[in-house]
Amino acid sequence: MRVLDAELLDFRGRLIEGESLDGARFSEYRFTELEPTDSTMLVDGFQALSMAFERHVAEFNAAPDAEKYAAVVGGCEACHMRSCPGPLERIAKRHLPDGQ
Repeated sequence: MRVLDAELLDFRGRLIEGESLDGARFSEYRFTELEPTDSTMLVDGFQALSMAFERHVAEFNAAPDAEKYAAVVGGCEACHMRSCPGPLERIAKRHLPDGQ
């Protein structure tokens, strides 16, 4: 997650500064194949949320832009609202400013 967070920060900064996202790619993970930090994170719907997140990442990686970046951030939020709310405050800071 630290790698993904660093990527979010980098891409967010580039978008805010109006820089190109050429070559920008999120690391791809199969969350359903990773060992959770805590078994309570494996809530109903975890697999579907993970698959949706993987789709958002793949779409961003294929053609990065602000809309697809926002979908990735939304995917982070959706999963963490259900399974692990601790990082929600940090994730909220990864949204783009209004109008971006």
